Amino acid sequence: MVAAVAALFLLTSCGSDDETSAPASTTRPAGSVASSVVERAVDAAKLGTFVATFRTGYPNLADGRDDASIEAIVTETCPLIDDGASDEEIRDNVAELSTNGAVAPTDQQVDRITQLVRAAC
Repeated sequence: MVAAVAALFLLTSCGSDDETSAPASTTRPAGSVASSVVERAVDAAKLGTFVATFRTGYPNLADGRDDASIEAIVTETCPLIDDGASDEEIRDNVAELSTNGAVAPTDQQVDRITQLVRAAC
């Protein structure tokens, strides 16, 4: 029995001398955490500003809509802008997302809303 315990101790205490690396860390650096918090706050501020501007400037397009549906104009258009979509594709997307039931934005409104979206991205 003593021999078995000694053998077990010997096997578990042996390790490779080649292993010099520390275990991988699963924590993120404090700087990256702070950076992502700031980015989310800025994004939230930009979205809030867009929603307020949209509601004020286009009451007929905003009537009865919740904030999330207005924010979607930005959140669904920014990826198109980032991917290099044409101005026509971006305008078409903004026009579609800005439409409120039977009330569609005019071409002039689409141009201005698109400018607001670009600023929010």
